[in-house]
Amino acid sequence: MTKVAFAVMVLGFLGMLLGGGVLLFSALLPSLTDGRTSWDEALLGIIPGAVVLSISFMIALVGLIVAMLTRRKKSQT
Repeated sequence: MTKVAFAVMVLGFLGMLLGGGVLLFSALLPSLTDGRTSWDEALLGIIPGAVVLSISFMIALVGLIVAMLTRRKKSQT
């Protein structure tokens, strides 16, 4: 596995953790604060969290594919 593919996979997985954490925390915020936070306010964190999560998933997937292709080419030679 090349260093670039590894770095891309790590960045993708870290972004997934960050996006998932923001999404989960923002989704739980109205119930944890007993209604002091409305769902409209929570959406300000849910939407960016979902966007970061989905983009990071694509980045991690690209890194995984590149690593697999590099490994397959290396084993064929």
